[in-house]
Amino acid sequence: MPATGAIWRAEIDAVEFHLDGAYRVVVHRNVFRTLRGSPAAPEVCIAFVEAHAEAFLAAARARLAEAASASMTAFHLNSRQVRRAMTAAAPPGADPTEPVRR
Repeated sequence: MPATGAIWRAEIDAVEFHLDGAYRVVVHRNVFRTLRGSPAAPEVCIAFVEAHAEAFLAAARARLAEAASASMTAFHLNSRQVRRAMTAAAPPGADPTEPVRR
């Protein structure tokens, strides 16, 4: 599983990670509340991104493919985009919104 290098940005209440070294991707705390069904502390949000790194990276690439422009260097992901990627990456019958147990 790829690591995203996700960090918490307290000033915007969101997780940030970089895609392909060129794009800054931001996921607001409310996205995690929607995906997990409960509020989440910053460290839980980061752990969730890392546990589902492939899905978050796939969602970011899909978002970029939909709306890429020469001047675009940063963008947000919403819960629908992330859930779509998580569902596509999950094995049949799995609940993609539950963090992977370590």
